[in-house]
Amino acid sequence: MRARARLTVGPCALLGLLGCGEGLPPIELELSKNCNRVEVHSLASTVGDGAEVVDVAADGVLGDTAWILLRREGPTGATETVVQRISATEVLYEQVMPISSPSMTLQPAAEVGQVWVVRDEQGVSFAVWRIAPDDPVRPLLDSEELSSFPTDSLCEECEGFRWPRRLIILPSGPALVSMPPATDDATLEVWVGTLDDRGAQIRLSREHELKFEPPCDGDTPEAQALCEMDRMNLRYPEVSLLGVQQDPRQPRTVLFGHRTRLRTYDGEDDPLESADVFMVLVFLDDDNDPAGELRSYSGFYDGNAPPGGVPPLPTADPPYGVAIDRHAAYGLFSNGGQIARLIQLPNADPEFEELSARVSLEVEASLLQLDRDLAAGRLVDGAWELTKLFPDDPSQSEVQRYEADEPITEVVSGGIGTFLLHKAAAEPSVVRVRCPNLEPDAPP
Repeated sequence: MRARARLTVGPCALLGLLGCGEGLPPIELELSKNCNRVEVHSLASTVGDGAEVVDVAADGVLGDTAWILLRREGPTGATETVVQRISATEVLYEQVMPISSPSMTLQPAAEVGQVWVVRDEQGVSFAVWRIAPDDPVRPLLDSEELSSFPTDSLCEECEGFRWPRRLIILPSGPALVSMPPATDDATLEVWVGTLDDRGAQIRLSREHELKFEPPCDGDTPEAQALCEMDRMNLRYPEVSLLGVQQDPRQPRTVLFGHRTRLRTYDGEDDPLESADVFMVLVFLDDDNDPAGELRSYSGFYDGNAPPGGVPPLPTADPPYGVAIDRHAAYGLFSNGGQIARLIQLPNADPEFEELSARVSLEVEASLLQLDRDLAAGRLVDGAWELTKLFPDDPSQSEVQRYEADEPITEVVSGGIGTFLLHKAAAEPSVVRVRCPNLEPDAPP
């Protein structure tokens, strides 16, 4: 196992007998901080004080605080939605939301002491709030109605309200991302809308269209024409967003999706099914505008297919999810909900690597985002079984079993190693999951 370490090497040591010039900066080599086992630490043994606790969000990675969202009966008897910042012993801050909706969730902010609330009622409303207790003027900042985003699209058959929308955090601030549930051709578009939160209300400032289509690299005009024709006969009748990276501190955000592919020949649809999963990396270009890269993967996985049989296709059935460590992004998906598959996309390599054969994952598994690290978890007989994924050597990944005072019935992820545990006959608790004997990283 390799612990976090940092080694500064002078340029002369690297050049050796080749000579050494003056003024060259030292080269910093950073080893993996990944571990092959995790520890579960209690952050708050009980939360909610009898109210219905529905969500949790990390409050940075250094302190002993977290955010929870709960629903309770208000002074008038109506249900109210409340956001609390909590420690192990007390409620540090409480914000009653101006509206109450069962579709409200929390999302961690890039800064400690802040959190985002998202209301996503597909086809009805999409709105966000920023809660920042230390802001003396705007501790609660709400948005305009954002359900019209994106306001334009290339998919004429796609109804706008069916587009999934997600809040992400770019280095420039908050933004929305969305992609169509289907495409009319081989182009997959991703829309990024930057949000301006400097005024009295959060507003959509600009919309950016990122277009991705299969490349044509023919060496001859004939090959190029054939490629163009093949691309015109390809479309994606189903596109699903399977997950969005939960760590808002990073310079880029990973979107993980699934799409079915349909080809048409001489006006007839090809009867053979085809599908892949993909990652879109969203970041800022040199002009500080949203940009992106797309990588897709279908792979070959024989599973239990008979000799010569067709391998099962990637599907949008659970389990699925996305997480990152400091070296790569990881996607969890399945073949018809029967076989769990795990892929790795290194930051420095455009090609995926499949880890499915080297990491044993059950179809009940969830991918867990730790502090620039990852694990998988599932509930087994009321206990939480945690598999610490160790990409340096997957065979060394260890499994730990965590038991609470009562059987655990549900685990809710709050990003960056923070989790809400619902229990059968006890108040929920909030825990942190991290590598043993390693302090969390400070935000970059």
